[in-house]
Amino acid sequence: MLTVIYYTCNREETAFESTIQKSLLDVIGNTPLISVSQKPIDFGKNICVGDIGTSDMNIFRQLLIGCEVATTPLVATAEADCLYPPTGYFDFKPDQEDMAYRYTNLWFFYRQKDFYYKKDYSLCAQLSGREYLIKFLKRRIANGFTDRRKDVLPWKHNWKNIVSDIPCVSIKSGNSMRSKSGHNKGVEPTKTLPYWGDIEECKKRLWT
Repeated sequence: MLTVIYYTCNREETAFESTIQKSLLDVIGNTPLISVSQKPIDFGKNICVGDIGTSDMNIFRQLLIGCEVATTPLVATAEADCLYPPTGYFDFKPDQEDMAYRYTNLWFFYRQKDFYYKKDYSLCAQLSGREYLIKFLKRRIANGFTDRRKDVLPWKHNWKNIVSDIPCVSIKSGNSMRSKSGHNKGVEPTKTLPYWGDIEECKKRLWT
């Protein structure tokens, strides 16, 4: 029913990304996994595209490659710097396949700071109909990020929300494509989150 598409530019520290990968395997169980990487990795069914560099366009290209190899009607994204909840995301049952679904309980933190910050949405936590996403990605790549019409921005205009109690956590380690991220200024930063606990303890699990 669902395939997880894990995409990475392999810029994270090896030990850190290995911890992220183990955490992902723990929560997806037997769900099919396709990894699309810029260096060969032993992680699910791996497709190595070579060192093509970091950019939004290359994220879309890698995601498209994974979607085209997958055979399930649904796909869910996973990134090399995110911790995913054990329930609520990969086991979500959408009511239609021609749609993108964003995971709304999304937070992030900077490695050098001591707070979790609320983020409204991200491609790192999105579940979609596979054929629907393939069509979007092909349109978006063909238009070179210059076409801003409503029909080519499904995760900003044509989506539904996935609401769940356990957060998805994105980590700004200092090695990802973007060193900073916008956050919801209407939600106070916090030092603790359900399931993930205290931010200092979470960091210790990632970097020790």
